[in-house]
Amino acid sequence: MVLVGAAVFFSYGTLSPCGVLRETVRQRDGLAAILPDSVVDLAIAGQYGALSPGRCLGILLEQQGATKPAQASLQQAPQTPRPQPSPQPPPADNPLVAAFKQTEIAADLCRTKRLSGELPSHAASVQCANPAMIQAFNAAHYKYIDLIQFFAAKRLELAGIIDRGEMTEQQAQVETQKIYASIQATERQRDSAAK
Repeated sequence: MVLVGAAVFFSYGTLSPCGVLRETVRQRDGLAAILPDSVVDLAIAGQYGALSPGRCLGILLEQQGATKPAQASLQQAPQTPRPQPSPQPPPADNPLVAAFKQTEIAADLCRTKRLSGELPSHAASVQCANPAMIQAFNAAHYKYIDLIQFFAAKRLELAGIIDRGEMTEQQAQVETQKIYASIQATERQRDSAAK
């Protein structure tokens, strides 16, 4: 049991079933690697429903035991994970992973500033984090930087709607999931067209 736990922690950097599920999604989808944990979690929840440690474990086990045809149809959904060792290099060798980490740090810092009252609104929090996200992905030479700029603009738009009281944070999270799925589809279309 200890060896299994050590292997899981080594492969995914966490022992949490939902953390492992999130990391498997990131390993399968380059765009997921750039998004904060909350957005990836929303995408997974949109596919499978509310997440809990037991539910995440069930999803992981279900995906591990899925048949080939079922896996093929599930892989069309952007949120579908299947646990396996990461073929990606460690973060220090992968500029997109480093850009994601920088984005996550900036988003967390700005969110903390909003919650402490230093930033007055959701929009101010997004305006605080967006430049760091765009700069990180420019530095990583992400080939579809316009998708990052689009995502940044949509984040700001949704934050303004929350601030006006026209949408709850939960509703905005659902909309963010739809935007995320649209961006993933665009990235896949572009990759296919380039082949």
